[in-house]
Amino acid sequence: MSSLFFWSTWGRTARFTYVIGLLFSAISLVLFVVAWARGLANVVHWDVLSELNELPVTAQSFSDGLLDYAVNSKAYAVSEQFVASAMQIRPGVATAFLIGVSLAFVLLLSAVTRFDRVRYLVSMALLILGLAFFRWEMLEIPGLGGNYLFLILTFIFGSVSYYFHAFRSDHPILIRLGVFSLLIAVVATLLGFLSPVAFPGMILVSYGMPVLLVFSIGFIFFIAPEIIAGLVWITSAGKSESNALQVGQRQTLGFNNFLFISFLYLLNMGLIWLKNTKSIDWDILAISPFVLYLISVTLGVWGFRRLIQQQEAVSFRDSGAYLYVGLVLITTLTMTYAFATGNDPLVELFEDVIVYTHLAVGLCFVAYVAINFLPIYQQHLPVYRVLYKPKRLELSLFRIVGVVGTIVLVASGGLITFRQGVAGYYNGLGDYYVASNEPTSANAFYNLALEQEFQNHKSNYSLASLALAQNNQTAAAFYFQQALLKQPNPHDYAGLSQTFLQTDLFFEAVKTLQRGLRAFPGSGELQNNLGYLYARTSVADSAYYYLKAATGNVARDEVPESNLLSFYARNPTVLAADSTLAKSMTKSTYESYQANALILRLMNQSRLAQPDTTQPDKPAWLTNGPVNQGLSVGRFASLYNYALLSQQPDTSLTGTIKRLSVNPVNQDFSDDLLVARAVAEYTNHNHLDAFGLMNQLAENDQQNGSTYRSIAGLWFLEQGLNRRAAESFAYNSDTASIYYRAVALTKANELAIAQSLWETASKNDPAVAALTQVLYDERKPQTDLEKAVYATYRTDDLNRGAYWETIIDPNLKTVSGVALANNYLDDLQWRNAQLVLSGLPDSDKITSVAMSMRTIAALRLSAFRRSVGSAETMAKKPILASYQAERNYWLGQTYERNRLFAKAKQAYQTAVQLAPLNPDIVSAAAQLQRQQKQARTAYDLVVRALPYNEDNAELLKTYVSLSLDLSLRDYAENGLEKLRAATTPADYQTFLATYQEKMASIENSRQKFRQ
Repeated sequence: MSSLFFWSTWGRTARFTYVIGLLFSAISLVLFVVAWARGLANVVHWDVLSELNELPVTAQSFSDGLLDYAVNSKAYAVSEQFVASAMQIRPGVATAFLIGVSLAFVLLLSAVTRFDRVRYLVSMALLILGLAFFRWEMLEIPGLGGNYLFLILTFIFGSVSYYFHAFRSDHPILIRLGVFSLLIAVVATLLGFLSPVAFPGMILVSYGMPVLLVFSIGFIFFIAPEIIAGLVWITSAGKSESNALQVGQRQTLGFNNFLFISFLYLLNMGLIWLKNTKSIDWDILAISPFVLYLISVTLGVWGFRRLIQQQEAVSFRDSGAYLYVGLVLITTLTMTYAFATGNDPLVELFEDVIVYTHLAVGLCFVAYVAINFLPIYQQHLPVYRVLYKPKRLELSLFRIVGVVGTIVLVASGGLITFRQGVAGYYNGLGDYYVASNEPTSANAFYNLALEQEFQNHKSNYSLASLALAQNNQTAAAFYFQQALLKQPNPHDYAGLSQTFLQTDLFFEAVKTLQRGLRAFPGSGELQNNLGYLYARTSVADSAYYYLKAATGNVARDEVPESNLLSFYARNPTVLAADSTLAKSMTKSTYESYQANALILRLMNQSRLAQPDTTQPDKPAWLTNGPVNQGLSVGRFASLYNYALLSQQPDTSLTGTIKRLSVNPVNQDFSDDLLVARAVAEYTNHNHLDAFGLMNQLAENDQQNGSTYRSIAGLWFLEQGLNRRAAESFAYNSDTASIYYRAVALTKANELAIAQSLWETASKNDPAVAALTQVLYDERKPQTDLEKAVYATYRTDDLNRGAYWETIIDPNLKTVSGVALANNYLDDLQWRNAQLVLSGLPDSDKITSVAMSMRTIAALRLSAFRRSVGSAETMAKKPILASYQAERNYWLGQTYERNRLFAKAKQAYQTAVQLAPLNPDIVSAAAQLQRQQKQARTAYDLVVRALPYNEDNAELLKTYVSLSLDLSLRDYAENGLEKLRAATTPADYQTFLATYQEKMASIENSRQKFRQ
């Protein structure tokens, strides 16, 4: 163990510094392995490109018991594809690399100061020469142009180094390391402060790369025999068969086994060389050159110590150990940087150098061992103890032969290794100018790299990235295709496919992805993208296959899973064929998935016999506090779809949409955000704001104005504002709007005006034609629906009850019966109303709509009869949300007629909150507040509702009275004029008398005040 952890016998200072050096070396090796394992992922990653797909949906549906109404709108599905990112340039990585190189420089300087004079001068000359090639003038330090900065640095480090070498060689290693570290820290700080360039660390690394490559190649050559030396140790070390110490009793593997194992090792090197030079095209399992490097570096910790000790050239503890650690850092970090920047020419350079040096030097070292130590092997002696003390030929001679052999191997490849180094150098410069936002210079250096190696992936991909930044799709496609020649990656196929899509070459994009999947059958990203493209065609089975295959095959499963939901939404036939697909959804916080799950639920509503009325889950990002940032496609779609589907009032939702809609970064979604806000306001019962937003949208968007007016018209119908609904539909000319306008006028008891509309709407619809014929006495009602419609809307026919009595369908009988009962109550015939209600079908046979209407009618009858107990009993029965306002209104009427004003006020307030534009509710609430001397509050209620009910006589009367109470005579006179047009002459004259009395009273009070 003492030989394994040899540093344990050193002094505390030397042991501490060396262990720290080994720790840095280990860290560099770990970073190298990580960068090596990540490969292209160090510089290229998968981005997700989201696309909105507009789909027609039924956002809301309601029924009046006779007819069903569908609020048609649009919702958004999100389709996503993986796109390869541009080549990532990270100046911070270069800065970290330079810090590591500086640490290695400290170790090397500290080590060489303990060399003898000749070795010191040679070593310092090499270090200074290397320093010269770092192009310090590129830092553009003011006043230090040309070689001045280099000369200053040479003087500083050279003089300090010579001081330690010539005058204070007795200083321990810790002091030398500390002084040089402090010097470099001060120099780095000053240069960073004085240099005006954007990335000083990166520019030094980029221009100094040739120096680092030379040092790295030299070190790799130096450690190339370490594996063979390790085999010498394995085959010459042995154990005694007994406790005796006789040499002859040692048992070793021997020279033959050494030759055999070395042959296998060198054969592997030879096969790698032949494969790299394309001399063979065998599918062989060969050891990676980088594994050989890791092994050599590790063995070198002990091998280099043995070399130093046996040759007795320098002190290993005082200098050799730190020299080795410094060279390990430089070489390992340089290779790590090559991987971290995706600089494949440099990676291939290191591969070739490792193979060539290990093959050539390995052969020479085997010959060196055989020539010098065969007799010792035959005696079963531990050859490794004298491995670097040759008896015949010196090791340096074999190293020279190894150099020649390496050069021959390099030349046999047409100097491609050298050209790769040059290409890698130019790639590094191209990276710097990309980071400095100088694309022209970057483009020039990348093209210089292509001149050296036109197939290198780094240059081609970087040029494709630059072309895409300039929207030059043709050039990008060319470079992506070249990137595929030598080292293809899924990112290249995705990038090439995307360029074809951008130039409308759809089928070329499909073919490219198919080629990519043949080369990389396990690439989930390419499978997702191919499924995405097939989903845009009629090839639904292929789209489903590839999207399903991509699920579980990518790092981001949520993308293909979301695409599957989008695919189902856009292909309802697939969903209809297998309804279980929609039920396979899982909870996810991914915005695009949530958006597609919501639109899928929206589209399912119209197909389900019992629509899902539960509240949908709120998108996770909406629950994480205020949102002030720009909307992504996924977030926008999830917000929009959730607003359409939400069943419950949510003031936080409207607040969020309002903040997002005024944010300039969301201007692309501005109109759709207004739609979502209008829907949310309507759900919150802020009908005034909802209608105002829809009117704003209709006026500002001529293309979609008819859609917005249709939505508003249907909302008016649902709220009972029939004349406003007819006005909204009047702007549209489509058949559906004409039909809904006819219905609205019919509900407003304007059958004569609606006749032409019914006739127009019935031209291509037999069902509508049948209703038209019945309503206008062209034939008698025959079906239950026809009878129910006739009994409900032909209020001028006093015998319509006869048709009602013959209705069989319990729902239609209930709904039309409620209409008859309400007509009787309007005429104060409560006994007839009671008879009709008592003749309605049992509650267990009718729908919730019919049951709710029946309950409201019973409540109204209770209010008419002033029966508080009956009204409260009926109010406790289950009722649909859309009838809650009427329930509270009639309950309030009951309380008010029984002089229970506190309860009446509470009931009215609830009713007004649910239906703030209902004229009957607002009028009743305002009149009660007026009686309680709350004229201003009552006036505000009426003013909000009046613009949508200017034909309602009771609301106008209330408005006029409140205006007089508040001394707003002009407003009162204006309201009086509107009342003249809204009511009968008799009713107007009656109210006019009251109005004049009030005016006279006000005038008298004014006269008394003046006196």
